[in-house]
Amino acid sequence: MDAQNRELIRKLNKYFISEQKMIREMKATDLNDIVEMQFELQEYFSEIDRTRDSLPYKSIEDARQYMQKMIDDANNMDGKIFVAEEKDQIIGFIQGVIIEHRKGADIFYDLMHNPSKEGWVGLLFVKSEYRGSGTGKQLLDEIKNYFISKNCTSIRLLVLSDNKHAVAVYEKNGFIRHDLEMILKV
Repeated sequence: MDAQNRELIRKLNKYFISEQKMIREMKATDLNDIVEMQFELQEYFSEIDRTRDSLPYKSIEDARQYMQKMIDDANNMDGKIFVAEEKDQIIGFIQGVIIEHRKGADIFYDLMHNPSKEGWVGLLFVKSEYRGSGTGKQLLDEIKNYFISKNCTSIRLLVLSDNKHAVAVYEKNGFIRHDLEMILKV
């Protein structure tokens, strides 16, 4: 096999995780599926959030509006949205953006941090019946590779502390706990 064929196979393997599942960039035709998953995700957040600050969406249109903001953020902040697809069905997605901290842009940041270029994971969702199949890891790997290609120095995310499953997934994939936000309801 020549070098050109090996390179083609390497590129195909990057996107085809198995014969049936692939990770790819989101297309406009994926929006309805992703909106439904976001609706489900927010419902889950509202159930597990001990503070009761997370509310379920009142309608699917609320989820659509939220996802449009996430799409706009990805477009405006050098980000991406990737989907996991199996048998022509969207089974998960991840959204990430890039935030660059340049010296002189924020005096308070400059006083306490080195300049950096960070990838931020805004959303990660895998349908419940596909959790534990490695889909979350594959989506994280895809966004991580994208951030690396953009010379990011770190990847950050926020996760609801009550979302024990998500915390475990992130830690299993190399993320460490860094900041701890606490709340007192008054």
